[in-house]
Amino acid sequence: MDACIIPYRYSGNTLALVSAADASATALLCGNFNAIVLDYVARQKVQKNHLSWYIVEQLPVVPLDIYASTRFGKKSAEEIVRETVLELTYTAHDMAAFARDIGYVDAKGKVKPPFKWNEERRSRLRAKLDAVFFYLYGVTDRDEVRYIYSTFGVV
Repeated sequence: MDACIIPYRYSGNTLALVSAADASATALLCGNFNAIVLDYVARQKVQKNHLSWYIVEQLPVVPLDIYASTRFGKKSAEEIVRETVLELTYTAHDMAAFARDIGYVDAKGKVKPPFKWNEERRSRLRAKLDAVFFYLYGVTDRDEVRYIYSTFGVV
């Protein structure tokens, strides 16, 4: 499953749009939709190369209240996911409204500049998200994690 946050624009009829209550919830949902563990589950349900809406509705999405109550050191899962999705998403000025809504502003309330595209850093950030979501889904055994990764030919 590939999910992204797009600027407020029109979209075609094959782009399924999902909205959340606010920018923070949108970031959590986007992170969840892109987690490799959810992708693994989705691949068990998809028959071809198109993810039908009825399948999306059946996917096991992490409930929003779990993010705030799960902590990794000083940060909650909510903070980690929100900050990571922001950095992976806000790489161009057309996403400034999302960055503003997340609270990525300076002392004057002006949106900070976009994050620079750094392939190595982005890879680490995606790995961080996957680690958080493996934990949130209760997949903590290394052999189970290895198995899930082994089912993806390009990972």
